[in-house]
Parts: sequence; C-alpha cells; structure tokens
Amino acid sequence: MNIVKVLIEFVLTFLIIYVVYYLLIIRRCRKDKKMVPAEVNLILYFYDIDLEKIDIYKMVKVVSLVTTFVIAVIVTIISAFFDNTIILLIFGSLMSILVAIIFYRIIGSYYERQSKKEIKKETK
Repeated sequence: MNIVKVLIEFVLTFLIIYVVYYLLIIRRCRKDKKMVPAEVNLILYFYDIDLEKIDIYKMVKVVSLVTTFVIAVIVTIISAFFDNTIILLIFGSLMSILVAIIFYRIIGSYYERQSKKEIKKETK
C-alpha cells in the first residue's frame, strides 16, 4: 500500500464526486432554495431548524462537502483494503451509514445552535 497512491486516489475521488454533486445539486439549490437535497431535509427535520434563521445555501454547501468527504474516504478505504466484492459491499454500506450519521449529527447540532443564537438575538 503506497501512501502517495492512496492520497492521489482520495483527492481524485473527492474532486470527481464534488464536481458531480455541484453540477446536480448545489447549482439547482442556488436557483431554487426549496430544492434542497434529502440530507439537508433530514437535518432540518430532526433538529427542528428554522429556515429563516440560517442561510440554506450555505448549509447545502457544507452538507455537500461533508457528503463528498464521506464518500471519498469510504471509497479510498475500501479500494485500499478489500478485494472481495461481498465484503466490500457489506463494509461499505455499514461504514457509510455510520459515518453519515456521525457527521450529519455534528452538522445538525451546529445549525441548531446557530438557529437558537439567532432567536436569542432577536428577543433582546
């Protein structure tokens, strides 16, 4: 396992996925603020975040970067360590669910605090 090869694979995977995500999701959200990805809708729903208190476009960009990072890390780890297709699918599925839950929880907590700070500012 060559570290440079793994890093190059990670960077290329990250860039390709982000460009596709940008072209398909982020540009569409910039034009229409109501067209947000499912990840953002889940975060908004579970953390009860007020859309009027945060910049939804900024949140979409943050979520897209995190999603791209998660996918790139998983693809890089799987391709570096596993050759068996069944193990690759099982490990990749479990890892993507676990990592997505962790990162989306962090993002949701951050924006929940931001939303509450905005509410406190308005009441003063």
